[in-house]
Amino acid sequence: MKGKLKGKQTFLDDKHREIVVSYYLMEEEGDGVYGVAVEKRQKGSDVVEWDAVPKLSASMELAERVLQSLIRNKVTPISFAESLDEIMIREERNGQSEI
Repeated sequence: MKGKLKGKQTFLDDKHREIVVSYYLMEEEGDGVYGVAVEKRQKGSDVVEWDAVPKLSASMELAERVLQSLIRNKVTPISFAESLDEIMIREERNGQSEI
């Protein structure tokens, strides 16, 4: 599985430390299955948080819409699973994303 960086968000935490969150489109080599991953790094620290769903969909368009929603809403690994659930519920309900 390889990941392609699709976006980054930088913001300050409650202690004014810079946080960088990176968003990746994952692709299973030869399978045509796509996933998403979120990585959070604190500047000046070795602390890394990471979460992923490597097999989200056979649709690259769906995976990219999900990523854009994650980026826009500054989703971090701690809220990734809950946010992804909500996005996928909306996808299923609407047949096409309105996110």
